[in-house]
Amino acid sequence: MKFYYSHGRTAFKYGLKYLNLKMNDRILMPNYICDILLDPLKDLEINPIFYKVNKDFTCDFKNIKKKWNKSVKALLIINYFGYEEDKEKYFNFCKKRKIYLIEDSCHSFSTKLTNKKKISDVIFYSPKKLIPELYTGGLLKINNLKKDSNILKKKINIFNVSYYELINTFLEKNLLSFKRHVKFLIFKMPTFHKLNSIKNIKISNDYLMDKSSLKKLHKIDLNKILRIRKKNYILWTKFCLKSNLITPINRKINKNTIPWLLPVYINNPIVRKKIMNFGWKNGYSIISWPRLPKTVVNKHTKKIWNSLVCFNTDKAPDKKDNVNF
Repeated sequence: MKFYYSHGRTAFKYGLKYLNLKMNDRILMPNYICDILLDPLKDLEINPIFYKVNKDFTCDFKNIKKKWNKSVKALLIINYFGYEEDKEKYFNFCKKRKIYLIEDSCHSFSTKLTNKKKISDVIFYSPKKLIPELYTGGLLKINNLKKDSNILKKKINIFNVSYYELINTFLEKNLLSFKRHVKFLIFKMPTFHKLNSIKNIKISNDYLMDKSSLKKLHKIDLNKILRIRKKNYILWTKFCLKSNLITPINRKINKNTIPWLLPVYINNPIVRKKIMNFGWKNGYSIISWPRLPKTVVNKHTKKIWNSLVCFNTDKAPDKKDNVNF
């Protein structure tokens, strides 16, 4: 069963509420996450226990087993950049310990949501990241619905779209290159290359997805978006392979998965900054990711962050584009 919210993080929050996680409960989470993923935990006063993420963005299963204890009520796994985790393994782990399995798929969106194996207890998505027509967009999918689902919609207002969202969405959909060119002319490039210099906007209230976005989501041709984004993903991969200073992640995404970003590693900080400057100047979204919570910043996560560069698949590189590495 599916439930629609204004943001992916709100969908995550109501997934936790549905599973009846409450004050002082503990959840196992990856230590390489965006800081906004902790907001729902703070709201519900749930305590995270962080486990290690490998350099190829697989969850460190040995570390998960090491960090688990009897106070843990759920395990969160992330399908980073659309790379699917081995969910059978985590399903068996959770079943044996009688805890919930939660799946974060906010980095991608699938054209086959109804056909996925019902392994995770809940899955949440952020289709707004990949579908520019949407003003808002968070999706919660409950597998094997057994409890009363009224808590997932009760006393939650529908998001009221502002003029800013209307204009911004129109530009993103119809005049993306123009919008980014104007930003380049007016604003200085954000410091994407510096750890945690970019702040995320905190959501003060919980909302359901606005009616217009919900209607569009049900009508949108996801296969068309898949074809465009997959093509752009491949073109950015070819662009990156021109340089031996850029190392793509050696994993594949599912054929039905719409990719949001292409992640690569660039260990040379000068080249990394140059690539980001190239993106800002030429209207491409080439950024670092994410803003890490202070509690997880350590030698391991900083090493990943300081090399990671993400190419948004909303736009393909031009054949004439060239960067002097």
